[in-house]
Amino acid sequence: MSWLLGLGALVLLALAIGHFLIALVLIIPTWRICVRAGFSGALSLFHLVPVVGSFIVMAILAFSTWPKGEAGPGR
Repeated sequence: MSWLLGLGALVLLALAIGHFLIALVLIIPTWRICVRAGFSGALSLFHLVPVVGSFIVMAILAFSTWPKGEAGPGR
């Protein structure tokens, strides 16, 4: 029965590593988007928060007023 606990711990470790790698891939473009919009680039570090981090970043970018203003048709 202890092998099942060991297998569960291994799966949990694999999920944590996978989440971390995907978060790192998302941080770089989100950092650039945040800087261009006038926000701090550190806002993209919310991607490291499991499950809700990406939703937090998307909600902030979607529903807040951008400090540098939104791009118009000619920009």
